[in-house]
Amino acid sequence: SLNNSITKEVEPNIALITFSVENTADSAEKAVLDNNTTSAKIIEALKLISNNEADIIKTSNFSVNPVYTTTSSGKRTIKNYVAVNSVNVETKDITKVAKLIDTAIANGANRTDNLMFSIEDNKSICKEQYPLLIKDLKDTADVLAKSIGTSVSGLKYLNVSCNTENIASNGRFYAKSNMAMDSVSSESSISTPIESGKVKIRIYVNADFYVK
Repeated sequence: SLNNSITKEVEPNIALITFSVENTADSAEKAVLDNNTTSAKIIEALKLISNNEADIIKTSNFSVNPVYTTTSSGKRTIKNYVAVNSVNVETKDITKVAKLIDTAIANGANRTDNLMFSIEDNKSICKEQYPLLIKDLKDTADVLAKSIGTSVSGLKYLNVSCNTENIASNGRFYAKSNMAMDSVSSESSISTPIESGKVKIRIYVNADFYVK
């Protein structure tokens, strides 16, 4: 059994961002209402700077939970309620990632919980490399077979795989001061530096050959 692999580094062409919307209120109903209002505001602001045909913006993972406190007499009571929602953005415009983050935070997002860069479709890159890797295995098999006085007569088994190693951002981006939030409304202001790096695609081939 012979193995061969290659790793290709390519520029990412898609980014996935998750924003957190977290708020506290005296009642569960108020927490939900406030959270929905903020989430809707964020989504509308993001749509204004996104490509509506290519970008996907939606909410997910909503929850509302009571926060308990203990009185001086030892009684456990509900202090308030915390609502948490996620606003997910999938964009094919990598150049807008910093602006999307600043816009979301300026409109009420508490932080960026996830930022990942990837490639939308690795199939073309894999199809390009498969024949080269298989040919290299066949050449190696020919050399090995010749060294023991035989020759390769055919392919017995072939297994291929192609895996993308996405790039995850280090750390989180948190809400700034009101002054900083006001500044991101300007077209010329992008306050969050983003480096996407390169996505790694690992192409792997495993093969067995018949000899005669």
